[in-house]
Amino acid sequence: MITLDQYFASRKSHPEATPARYAAADELLGRVNLLLERAYNEGIYHEDPDPDTGTCISGSRGGCGDGGFRLSDSATGRMNSKHKSAHAVDVYDPDDFLDAWLTDALLEEFGLYREHPDKTPGWCHLQDLAPGSGKRTFWP
Repeated sequence: MITLDQYFASRKSHPEATPARYAAADELLGRVNLLLERAYNEGIYHEDPDPDTGTCISGSRGGCGDGGFRLSDSATGRMNSKHKSAHAVDVYDPDDFLDAWLTDALLEEFGLYREHPDKTPGWCHLQDLAPGSGKRTFWP
C-alpha cells in the first residue's frame, strides 16, 4: 500500500503540494492500491520496499522519491510528466513481475495506464490520465 505521506515524501509541505494535487494523488493511489492488492492476492506482488526510498515507490539512490510527486522544476522525466500533477507513480518492481502480469484489460478495470515495460526496467509507471495515444500501455 502506498500512502499520501510516502507519495509526497519531503515535498508534502511544499507550495506545489496543493490541496488539488493531494486530491488527485488520493484518487490515483486509491486505484493503484486496489490493483496492488489484487496482484498481492494473486501472488504476483510482494510489496518489497525499494532500498533507496524505503517504500513501494521506486526512486533514485538516496531516497529522494522521484517515483512519487515531482516538483515543476524536477530534472527527472519529461517536462509535462504526470508525476508533477500528482497523476502518476512509479511502483518498485525489481523483477518486473507486476509489469509482466498486467494487461490492458486489468489496467482498464482499475482506470489506469502504464508506460511500456520495455521503458521501465525495475519499476512500473502507473498513471490515471490517458496519454495522447489513449492506449492503456503506451510508449513514453
